[in-house]
Amino acid sequence: MTTVTNELHEQARQDRIAMLRRLIDRMGRIAPAEGDGDRFLIEPAIGAFDRVYGGQSLAEALIAAARTVDEGRRLNSAHCYFLRLGDPRKPVVYVVDRLRDTRSFSVRQVRAEQDGQAIITATFSFAASFGGIEHQGPAADAPPPEEVLPRDVALLARNGGELPKNAGVPWPIDLRHVDQPPWDQRIGDGRHRVWMRADEELPDDPLLHACLLLYASDLTMADAVTNQHPIVWEDLIAARGLFGASLDHAFWLHVPARIDQWLLHVQESTRAADGRGFTTGRFYDRSGVLVASVAQEIFIKDMSGGTA
Repeated sequence: MTTVTNELHEQARQDRIAMLRRLIDRMGRIAPAEGDGDRFLIEPAIGAFDRVYGGQSLAEALIAAARTVDEGRRLNSAHCYFLRLGDPRKPVVYVVDRLRDTRSFSVRQVRAEQDGQAIITATFSFAASFGGIEHQGPAADAPPPEEVLPRDVALLARNGGELPKNAGVPWPIDLRHVDQPPWDQRIGDGRHRVWMRADEELPDDPLLHACLLLYASDLTMADAVTNQHPIVWEDLIAARGLFGASLDHAFWLHVPARIDQWLLHVQESTRAADGRGFTTGRFYDRSGVLVASVAQEIFIKDMSGGTA
């Protein structure tokens, strides 16, 4: 166990900022690909995970879709299926299909391909701004983020200054687990609250903030599933006897939100069956406004012959 110091906090913060800048730079390099139609190309993602992270593919697919939509329309929903594990050593082509444009909405379908095979398919809806009905349920409660240890600082302290495989890549978002973290082996109740924020101020670009929030929305959804079972987190992320992968992901952006300001992600898993765990999540800003909602199903398979 390493002592948590100011130096450890600053090391983790600088690592997150470096990763954030690389991610934003990468999204800015999505360029039109050769050939007919709305096709966009991005270079290999070496240096991330041992697979293409699903949230990254979603954010990049959103960039490609937005390139075909008139300005003034913002993302209101995204629905994705993860079809294959992407290879970070290979480039990705995003093929956009313009499904529908009306006075209020634009709908795009995006297929991410490697070697001609689809790794994800996603549908995005963009809405024009207009008035209408509005309501919200009660806001969630949580201690302020300043009272919660950053995820990477806690992991560094726990693991003697080293991060586990796949978790060892600095994530570009400061995550702070209010409830038990995923490496706590106690059986939980399937409820999981996480504060999250980008560490530095970002430009006033609604699409950039939507992309990064969509990216972040896939980071911790599995935790509400796994904390209800005797699943050792390090075994899952290192694929030691367990295989885990997101199957699908749905996201609704109710109002514009800034990822460089604290958001509370409240997650709950109410059901798992046949190895598939289902989680819903809600994102609140610090004033209690519900800015986004998310749902995901994850598949976990015990490769050792037991039952996860």
